[in-house]
Amino acid sequence: MKIKMPDWPENMEEKVFCIVFGTIIGIGIYAIFLYFKIAIFGWNLGLIFAPLLAGYCETLLADKLMDEATGAISAFILFIGTTYYSFIVANPLLGVNFITVGSVAVILQAAFPTLINYVLIVVGIGAVVYIISVFKKIIYKFYYKIKYIIYKYILKKPFEIKTKVVEDFDEMGSNQKLNSLDFIFITSTDVLDKNVINLGQFQSTVILEKDKNLINLNPKQNEKETLKRLKSGKDECLINLTKKIKASGGNGVIDLDIQYCLIGLGGDNYQISSMGTGVYIK
Repeated sequence: MKIKMPDWPENMEEKVFCIVFGTIIGIGIYAIFLYFKIAIFGWNLGLIFAPLLAGYCETLLADKLMDEATGAISAFILFIGTTYYSFIVANPLLGVNFITVGSVAVILQAAFPTLINYVLIVVGIGAVVYIISVFKKIIYKFYYKIKYIIYKYILKKPFEIKTKVVEDFDEMGSNQKLNSLDFIFITSTDVLDKNVINLGQFQSTVILEKDKNLINLNPKQNEKETLKRLKSGKDECLINLTKKIKASGGNGVIDLDIQYCLIGLGGDNYQISSMGTGVYIK
């Protein structure tokens, strides 16, 4: 029986050269983004641009050499490499975010545009988010399991997970600070038996960046630390509002409203706003 060996793919050397060329370009671009710390809200933009430009350079070179595309293989290689570095080497506890999901969409869009338009964008994004969230949990457990084995069998030391001690919010100190302002805060619009001069509307805003170290806390500590920061931000917001109204000759605020919301890419920041009508109460 004769066995026919598979034919060597056409232009294999050129294809490999284009993939290697794109990969080298992508690595260089990612290194530049890391060195100059080009990031938005803590996320290095090299996670998007390194795979994207690697695939572009590979496709451009393949079109010049062979007049055909190679499938942007270097983009996949760069995405896997940069994700490995970001998730495991630099930060093994990294979470799911818009930029990571966006990187997947951009890379697959370059390779399979028609399929991705109808499958990934409509159905796949939800699956990607779920898979990466599961991946994060697995990495979290695997990371500490490896550290436990190293400490127990190699370093011969007890392994302890360092947890941040979250102190209670100083409610008494907060009340004293606000009371010392010699200012009247009223949430209603009625000021009974008082002569009031209306000074107009005033607003103050405070933006707090989310603490990325909260991932090391258990859920109760996480909630406790978040509430503590929000309460401190609320005090700062009220103090700023007080300064604005006092500068206009007022000594109080009525119809006071305080709002909390998430802003930024992926809700990376808290925004606290206080608003109301500045008044002078005789």
